[in-house]
Order: sequence, then structure tokens, then C-alpha cells
Amino acid sequence: MIKTVVALLILFSSLASIYYAFGGIIKPETALVYNKANVPRSGIQLLPLFLGISGLFLLFPQTFKIGAGMLITHSLITIICFVIVKDWIGGFMEFIFLQIPVFLFWAGYPLSVLERLKGIF
Repeated sequence: MIKTVVALLILFSSLASIYYAFGGIIKPETALVYNKANVPRSGIQLLPLFLGISGLFLLFPQTFKIGAGMLITHSLITIICFVIVKDWIGGFMEFIFLQIPVFLFWAGYPLSVLERLKGIF
């Protein structure tokens, strides 16, 4: 049961990370919290790239923990930016979303499909 939940959370986190990474790279001006926190434009462009790479890392068992750690780091940076801007509601929402990569890091990578098929045959 927990492996199914973890697999669904991996897919959700990975797809959301990649989606927001493309959105942030294409239109970095939409990241208002980073602009208000005086993050330089190059940093604003690198954060979505960091987010997309971490979403891709979640998909592979060898780099799963690194990807989860990168998602945690990205969420903490975003929370710090919300605190600098004093947008407590946005920071609280980001804190809630921070719980997903923390749970993934704790739960670990579920069995791969190939291992399940090997057990059947």
C-alpha cells in the first residue's frame, strides 16, 4: 500500500516539478516572490532548472534520494523568499508542499516494475 502511495507521489512530484520548471524557464517574470525577495535574474532562471533536474532525478532509483534532497532544498529556498517578503500564507502553503519530498525521502524508492515482473515469473 505504501509503495503505491510513494509511486503516485513520485509521479505527481516529478510531473509538477518538470511542469513548473518549463514555466519558470520560459517566463521567469512570473516568479514574483523571487523578484520581491531581490533574487538576481540569473538565480531566478536557475531555480526552475534546479527544480526540473530534481524532478527528473526522482524517477530513477539511483538518484532518488538526491532528487528528493534537491526538492527539499528548493522548497526551503522558496520558503525563505516568502519570509523575506512577509507573505506568510504563501510560505505556509510552500511548507505544506515541503512535506511531500520529506515523506518521499523518508519512504524511499518503491520496487521497480522490472523487479515486480521478475517476482511473477
